[in-house]
Order: sequence, then structure tokens, then C-alpha cells
Amino acid sequence: MTSKQKTPDTLSDPVDWARHYWEQQELDGDEQRFLALTSLLRYQRIVADEVETELKKHGLNMTDYLLLMTLQLSEHGTRLISSLARNLMVHATTATLATDRLEARKLLERSPHPTDRRATCVTITSQGRKVVAGATRGLTDVGFGMQGSTPKDVKRLRDALTAMRQSAGDA
Repeated sequence: MTSKQKTPDTLSDPVDWARHYWEQQELDGDEQRFLALTSLLRYQRIVADEVETELKKHGLNMTDYLLLMTLQLSEHGTRLISSLARNLMVHATTATLATDRLEARKLLERSPHPTDRRATCVTITSQGRKVVAGATRGLTDVGFGMQGSTPKDVKRLRDALTAMRQSAGDA
């Protein structure tokens, strides 16, 4: 072992540590995909923790923020609860509970669908727009949890994730 080569107990990167032991134990399976998964999940946790900390300052959690942003980005600020659930990749019950919380704070309003009595529309209110704008400014200040990343890093990450989502059928 050269003096520059690190021993397993001195590897500070958990992904490098996993790679070392995977190779040492000559495990079967796709090492590169396992390491990519490990790295992706660790980064997701870092980003989510930073984002959730900022959103708490605005009285929101991740689902609340994403629901409000989906409404904010909609042409008329209105979507069906079922569409919100699909967009956010959450169960309809989760979208309904988030809608309940946000409606109680007067950040959105429910209304019956004009032609389908089984469906419920949700519309962001002016107060909801103010809250989501403040939260977005706060998230911008913390780099949406990606502090230290360059614009080029962020674009490369988004491009790679877009390609991988599309190859998985998410488009």
C-alpha cells in the first residue's frame, strides 16, 4: 500500500467506503448502479434537509410547498386534487390532507368541478401566492438545498436526471 492510498478506516466518503468493501468482498451485482444509488440518496437527503429547514420558517413542509407551487405555476392557479396527487407523486389521501392544511390557513380554496360532481378543484389564494413567493425567495437564498453547486453542476445534474427519468418512462 502506498502512503497516499487510504485504508478503509480513513475513507471519509461513505460511497468510497462502500466501494472499497464491495470490491474487497467481490460481491455480485451492479456495483456502479449501487454506488450511484447510494450517492443519489445521500445527496437527496442533504438537499431535502436544507429545503425542509427553510420551508419550516414559512410554515410549510415539502408537500405543501410543491402543491402551492404547482398551483402557482398553473395557468389559472387551479388544478384538480387528483391531478395534484399525480403531479406530486403522492397518494390522493396525502394531497387531500395537504389541501386541508392549506385551506385552513386560507392559502387555497376548494370548489366543485363545474361538470364532474365527483371531482374537486383547488385554487391558490392571494395569501397562498404571498406565502409561496416568500418560501421560494428563502429557498433561492439557500440554493434550493444545493449550496456550493455551480450553475453548470446544476444543469448537468438536471440533464442527467431528465434523461434517466425519460428512460424510466417519466415524461
